[in-house]
Amino acid sequence: MAHELGRIALVSTYNHLSRNSMEQMLKAGFPEYEVDNFSVDQIVKSHWFWFPRNLWYVAKECGRELLRGQTAPRHAFFRTTHTFGRLRAAMQQHIRPDRHLFSFQMQSLYNTSVPGVPHFVYTDHTHLSNLNYSDFDRRHLRSPQWIELERSIYDNATVVFTRSTDIQADLIKYYGIPAEKIECVYAGSNVDVKNAGEPDNNGYSNRQILFVGVDWLRKGGAELTRAFRTVLESHPDAQLVIAGSATPVDLPNCRVLGNVNASELSRYYSQSSIFCLPTKREPFGIAFVEAMMHRLPIVGTRVGAVPDMVEDGVNGFLVEPGQSDTLARVLCTLLDSPELCRQFGQRSHERAVERYTWAGTGQRIRSRILKELGLAADTRLTA
Repeated sequence: MAHELGRIALVSTYNHLSRNSMEQMLKAGFPEYEVDNFSVDQIVKSHWFWFPRNLWYVAKECGRELLRGQTAPRHAFFRTTHTFGRLRAAMQQHIRPDRHLFSFQMQSLYNTSVPGVPHFVYTDHTHLSNLNYSDFDRRHLRSPQWIELERSIYDNATVVFTRSTDIQADLIKYYGIPAEKIECVYAGSNVDVKNAGEPDNNGYSNRQILFVGVDWLRKGGAELTRAFRTVLESHPDAQLVIAGSATPVDLPNCRVLGNVNASELSRYYSQSSIFCLPTKREPFGIAFVEAMMHRLPIVGTRVGAVPDMVEDGVNGFLVEPGQSDTLARVLCTLLDSPELCRQFGQRSHERAVERYTWAGTGQRIRSRILKELGLAADTRLTA
C-alpha cells in the first residue's frame, strides 16, 4: 500500500561533521522519500526576538563556564533552557504530521519532536556520560533543570539510536530509558575510504605511527609524546606523524601537520603502520573507524566507544588513559612485529566493514524505523 506521507525531516546542527553523511544515509536507506533538512542553528538565528531574554539565561546558567573559559559564548547561547524550550515550540512550524513520515534528530542537545510525528534520535553522547571519565570535574555538570530537559529528549523519542554500546548503557543507567527503546547502530566514516586499498607502508615495517586529533590534550597528545620519547630509545628510526593538532612537539622523527583535508588524511593513514590515539574522553572517535578501514592496528584507551572498535590483543591494544609507560610498551610490541601489525590491521578492516559503514548503519536504522511504523522490512513505500 502506498503511504500518503512523502517526506522525512532531518534535524541537525548546521556545521556538524556528520551532517552530509547522515543526509546521504537517509536518502539511501529511504529512497522512496524526500529529505527535508532543518538546521537548528538557522532556526534559532531566524527568531532574533529570542536573543535579548536568552542573554539573561546565558548569564544565569552558563556564566561560570564562560568566565572559566570552559565553553564558547556561541555554545552557551544555544544551550540554555530558554533556547531549548523555544526551539521545541518553533519546530511545530517546520515538522508537520500531514507532511512528514517521521523526524530524525542528530545529537541530544535539543528536543525537536513534534506531536503526531514519530521521532527518532541518533546520538554519540549524553551529558551524564561525562561521569564515566576520571578527569571530569563534577562542578561542570549542568543544572538539574537541564538534565530533566535532556531526559525529555529520550522520553519523547520513538527510538534512540546510538553510535556505541556505552551510550546505550548510559541511557539506561543515568536516564532510566527502557532498554527496548534503545538500539546501537554504530556509524560510518566521514573520510572517503572506498579506495583505500592495501596500505603503502612497506609491509608494516616503515615504523610510522599516526595520531589524528585536533584537541591535543583531550586526545592524549601529551601522553603520546612522553611514550614516543621512550620508544625512540629502543627504536631510533620510529616516526610519529601528528595530524589535526598544530601543537608544537620538540622530539626527533616527529612531524606536526596541523589541519589536514580529508583526501590528504587518507594518504597518511595508508602510509602508516600503526594508529595511536590515547584519548582521555571520547564520545565516539571517527578517526578510529578511518584507521580501521585503512587496515591499521589500533592503540587506544578503555574509554567511551573505543572498546567497541578495538578488542585488546585482537586488532590492537587498549591501555588505561594517562599511562605513558604502558603506551610505550605496546607501541614497541607492534614496532617489533610487522606481521602482528598486518594481522591486527586485517582484523581491524574486517570489524570496520562489519560494523562501521554508513550503508550498514542505514539498513539497521531503516529496519527498526519500519518496524516502529508497523511496516514490513521489505516494504517498498511509494510517495
